[in-house]
Amino acid sequence: MKLEELNHLEIKFETSDILPPPFSHQILLTFDFKKDFIDTKFEIAYTYRDELTDEEILEEGFNGEEDLAWAGEISNAWKQPILKLLAFTPEKSNKKGLKEEQNFLELSINEKPFGNPQNQEEWEYLLQELAQTIYETYGKESPFKMIFKNLGSNNKISIFEMILRYANRKVEAYTEIDGEKTSRSLPWEEASDLLGQVFIGEFLTDKASKKEPQTLGKFISIGDGYWYEFTKTLRNPNGNRNYITSLYERFEEYF
Repeated sequence: MKLEELNHLEIKFETSDILPPPFSHQILLTFDFKKDFIDTKFEIAYTYRDELTDEEILEEGFNGEEDLAWAGEISNAWKQPILKLLAFTPEKSNKKGLKEEQNFLELSINEKPFGNPQNQEEWEYLLQELAQTIYETYGKESPFKMIFKNLGSNNKISIFEMILRYANRKVEAYTEIDGEKTSRSLPWEEASDLLGQVFIGEFLTDKASKKEPQTLGKFISIGDGYWYEFTKTLRNPNGNRNYITSLYERFEEYF
């Protein structure tokens, strides 16, 4: 898609019909692009929760107060990624009917309705990043931190730590081998790709430990307060027998 200038962008999103409450939700995100910042309006509303009791909502890890309407400014660092995705978005919108298992997503560009982009999956991923940016900007959530820890034989300890600061779209990364810690340069796109690889795994939270591991093994912390051990509480997802091996090899590249 070719644009001479981007002044305004609106994204409407709703989860598919097959996603039940308390997870189902709607998002309306509006951007007005200024010289030094992006003027932002963000609304998220969780749907059909009246079908559940308060106890059922709490059991799924929610507190019942997830609805949000926020207006403010986010960093101009996000303008270029938005423009880049628009450039890769086909000129013609998707005219196919929405299937039951599909999420709803529509764009409005410079105050003109565009409809459903053909590259919807990429837009959904960017929307997740932008929502995280907003939560971090106004203080609801802290920057995302992930730690990989390999406790080997002969008391050898290797640690890779990565912090994603969505508010300014920057990454901090560190490696530590036997107590010697060094910082690393890591592009946002590489960090984002690594996260995508991590989160396709099967995480067994009910069997994971909240204590930092001290015994032999390979472990990962993904910011939820738990440590997951490779092959035990972090397992291959269905249909991907190489997940654990390839993920370990990916982390080893940083040492």
